Amino acid sequence: MLRKLVLALVLGMCAAQPARAELFGSTDSQKLVSEGHALQAAGKYKEALDKFEAARKLSPDASSPLSAAAYLLQTLVPGLPDDAAAKARQQAEGLARAALKLAANDPLAAEVLRMQDDPSATPAYKANDAAAKAYAEGEVLFHQGQYEAARAKYRAAQLADPKFSSAFLMEGDTYFMEKNWIAAEMLFHKTTQVDPQNAQAWRFLADTQARLGNRAGLEQAALQAVAVQPSQMPSWERLAAVAKIDGKPLTRLQLVRLASVTQDAKTGKATITMAAEFKDAKVEANSDYAVWLAYAVAQANALGAAAKEKRTLSPFALEQAGWSTALKVAAELQENGAPPLASPALLALRGLKSPADVEAAILLLMYRESYRPEFEAWKKAHPDGIREFVTAHRLMP
Repeated sequence: MLRKLVLALVLGMCAAQPARAELFGSTDSQKLVSEGHALQAAGKYKEALDKFEAARKLSPDASSPLSAAAYLLQTLVPGLPDDAAAKARQQAEGLARAALKLAANDPLAAEVLRMQDDPSATPAYKANDAAAKAYAEGEVLFHQGQYEAARAKYRAAQLADPKFSSAFLMEGDTYFMEKNWIAAEMLFHKTTQVDPQNAQAWRFLADTQARLGNRAGLEQAALQAVAVQPSQMPSWERLAAVAKIDGKPLTRLQLVRLASVTQDAKTGKATITMAAEFKDAKVEANSDYAVWLAYAVAQANALGAAAKEKRTLSPFALEQAGWSTALKVAAELQENGAPPLASPALLALRGLKSPADVEAAILLLMYRESYRPEFEAWKKAHPDGIREFVTAHRLMP
């Protein structure tokens, strides 16, 4: 009984429609944001942005008007000319970062930054024209709160294209909005069967398990969501909810790379770039600088060796080379009494004691879609690897 009570207290962390004031603001502001989503679903982007701006003016301390506008702009980027795309991307980033300053847990803002950081992510399933049309009509009705009418459209989309998992997902979401948890659970289960790689379906399923007081179901669905794509923060938020229930909260790594390496395609020469904050830093006086320099040098050496041998180094192998060396240097600096590390992220990573832990940390906490082959192989070799890593280290991206 106590478990269920604690579970109820943390539902706000993982609900599909979380009711946090710092996210949504006033009732009138929320209504304007919903109207904006309906206009966006109807392809009326300028009108949608106007609604989001009106919502922002009503609730300047709420993040959702900003993140909604950011997400709209980001979704338009792929279809725009280069100059317009660059401008829209920049605007989306600015709005997303502003939203996160207001609410650090805004899932839509986090998703915008993830989309920008890793644009190589697998594109969404493209439904046939009939299904897409019915679905778009359903979206308009959904955001107008006409859930029964929306369901009819989503079901029409399912019939037109049985592989279109979003149509099943959104039918389930209409039930979720009506607090019909059992019906929602059934549809979300169905969505995961239609497309097991639909991370949002696993997250929404986790939300219904939370509403039903099923802690084990919440955890399992959250793990599945992370397993689909570890870079999606909303999935980790569900796992964080489980950790909070257990009294063992997760710590955000929030890693920002302060060194990078580029390779000339013709000569094979690698060039190291360090963050501006290290401009006047010295290795012996700044341990963070020493670790990041070791990271970059190791990557440059790995690229050079691969070029000499005329072989291709995968993005994951390159990242692994960098961190394997960087964390060894971090441990040696500690042993030799060097100045302490300042970065909480580096301090957390220094606690990884084995190559296996480093491998898992890169795949789970620093994921890029280019790591997909290694990630799928890792999951196959470690069926319970995500749970084991999280239990051992209590870290999330």
